[in-house]
Amino acid sequence: MTLIVPNSREVDILTNFLTPALTLRLYGNNATPSATSVAGDFTEIAGGGYASKSLTFANWTITGGAPSIALYNSTQAWTFTGAINAPGTIYGYYIIETVSGALKYAERFSAGVVPFSPINGSIVKVLPRITAESA
Repeated sequence: MTLIVPNSREVDILTNFLTPALTLRLYGNNATPSATSVAGDFTEIAGGGYASKSLTFANWTITGGAPSIALYNSTQAWTFTGAINAPGTIYGYYIIETVSGALKYAERFSAGVVPFSPINGSIVKVLPRITAESA
């Protein structure tokens, strides 16, 4: 038997998922997110003017449908002031619960982008988005 979540309840699930304070981070180790990933699998980058970003629940727009979508209201961007610390690369981003440190989700950048080594003036942009749909 397959579990089906009605579209109307997908909004509730996304709301609950995004309610805790969240932090968006870039990672620099060669990790590929999987169903068994934990926050410790990703190494946050440092240096080059980088700082993680807080995501506020009020800035998410959640729209019910098939699929239901949660979209952050603004692209998060980092402008680098130079190279980052060793190994000097960026592979993707991950989002954690700010208080517990638990991994919420992660995404590796596309094959044509990674590994990316920022220099002075490099810009990385991330627009957080989550899709929920029953099959």
